[in-house]
Amino acid sequence: MNDKTVASTQAQEKTEPNAPTDRWDTIRAALFNAAVLRLVSGFILLFYVTTHFINHALGLLSLSAMETMMDVGRAFWRFPPVSLVLYGALVVHVGSALTRFLRRRNLAMPIKEWGQLISGLLIPFLLLTHVMGTRHAFESYGINDSYEYVLMVLFVFSATSIYFNTAGLVMTWLHGCIGFHMWARLKPWYRGWVRDWLFAFAGLLPALAFGGYMSAGRALAPLAQDGEFMGGYYERLGVTDNAVWGQLGADIDFGYKLLFVALAFFVVARLAGALRLSRADSVDVAYQDGPQVSFPLGATLLEISQAKGVPHASVCGGRGRCSTCRVRITKGLEGQPPAEESERRVLRRVKAGTDVRLACQLRPAADLEVIRILPPDSTASNAGFTNPWASGREQRVTIMFCDLRSFTRTAEQKLAYDVVYLINQFSREMGVAVEAHGGQIDKFLGDGFMAIFGLDDKSNRDGARQALDACAKMIANLGTLNERLEGDLDAPLRMGIGLDTGTVVLGQMGYGRARGLTAIGDTVNTASRLESATKDENCTLCVSAQTMKSAGVRALPEQTKHFTLRGKRHHFDIAAINHPDELVDDVRANPPVGTIDQPMSVAQKREEV
Repeated sequence: MNDKTVASTQAQEKTEPNAPTDRWDTIRAALFNAAVLRLVSGFILLFYVTTHFINHALGLLSLSAMETMMDVGRAFWRFPPVSLVLYGALVVHVGSALTRFLRRRNLAMPIKEWGQLISGLLIPFLLLTHVMGTRHAFESYGINDSYEYVLMVLFVFSATSIYFNTAGLVMTWLHGCIGFHMWARLKPWYRGWVRDWLFAFAGLLPALAFGGYMSAGRALAPLAQDGEFMGGYYERLGVTDNAVWGQLGADIDFGYKLLFVALAFFVVARLAGALRLSRADSVDVAYQDGPQVSFPLGATLLEISQAKGVPHASVCGGRGRCSTCRVRITKGLEGQPPAEESERRVLRRVKAGTDVRLACQLRPAADLEVIRILPPDSTASNAGFTNPWASGREQRVTIMFCDLRSFTRTAEQKLAYDVVYLINQFSREMGVAVEAHGGQIDKFLGDGFMAIFGLDDKSNRDGARQALDACAKMIANLGTLNERLEGDLDAPLRMGIGLDTGTVVLGQMGYGRARGLTAIGDTVNTASRLESATKDENCTLCVSAQTMKSAGVRALPEQTKHFTLRGKRHHFDIAAINHPDELVDDVRANPPVGTIDQPMSVAQKREEV
């Protein structure tokens, strides 16, 4: 990131209204942030459901195992402070979700968000009987809501309840898993085997839970025909007055009426909001390389884009957790409301300037013109959450270009299958060498490739050394490959490598699936031309003086060339060599004037140290 952008970020933090002045302000802003509260409350509820499912799964062992685990869970969840946290989380989660939906100015949402909303609305209707028949029955009427009681209700007294209960549990688990996935997919650790194991757990746990209570229920149901067992059953419930069941049923009916009233109020509020929106003043938004649209005041910029069909990236679904929807405001910045702390925190993380805002958090108050910074089809895998350079920054790196020599003539004499086989074998051997020494393949170019070293090394000393060590390994691997393919080749494969170190622009560039991390700049052009220069110099490797200086090595006088590249006015020094071991490690080897010592390789000197 250049100094200008960093300076603008610092200026933003100093001049923005309502910016937190100390750590406590930041903590308070986080505690009272609706998105944070919704996320934390969701985790609490998901943990509760998970323990519930684990308890169900013990039915595969025995009813007594379920009861024992239930006693432990009941002691924990019904401890007054814990109950307060649990029901508080329920109120906060439902309330914040409904409030966020009511604040939306359009209903253009991804399928995952619709699935999360619909499942969330269905959960209370599906599980009300279960909740009131257990916790409410225990608190209001002293009914012992044991597993025996629950299973008898589901499998004997109200067989249809099992369908509602099962559907409610499925919806609850689905709702929680979607929410967790939408949050976790932005995290670096949520990749590879971690995500695979969590997906497996998400499918296996409910299956075990359903199998557990079905197994326990089917074992308990035949006992309902035993009069002696049923007598003890009612005694264990602690019910002395049969009128209790009628009162409990009336309470459940009243609960459903309240739910329908709440749903009706929710629908009316949504319609009233839409009516109010239709009468509100509008704001004009002009998208560079896009349309100019008009929309009523009060909507976020992301909602405006979605309502008007303007493609706009939003990996987190407009929750302010990622930065993929960010825009640069080119006109009308002064008329917009200031960013809240949650938005500023995300913008600071990507080192955004004062003219950058999150589209999902900005509610335009005046006409504006914007540039969408990331491509509209950005996803969690290509949006660069783990790479700070993904959205563009300047950095000093070492660029490598490698190309097979005279391979076109070899390919003309081979079948297509053989050509592809040879290229894949070469690419594999070179790619392994590059990645083993900290490099990253940028792109394969037919019978060659480009690689970047030093992405995580700001000084680029390690990057330049890693590139030289990678060259040594590549040369060794090519020798091994030639031995293996000796019977298939008329002549051994040869290659040329060019290395240069300098400042480039890094970023995710391209379109659709072809987009990826790449670098552009004069250093890239120089490395490419140095690779071509290996033909004229009849060598394997051409290394610029900048790379040698960064790596702390030097070439012998007879290896140094004063080189001129096409398009360059000035000469510059390069080393034209056949192996990196021919370079002298200046970190350790500084022979006295007048003597010529045997050159020591970078790798040899490192081993000596």
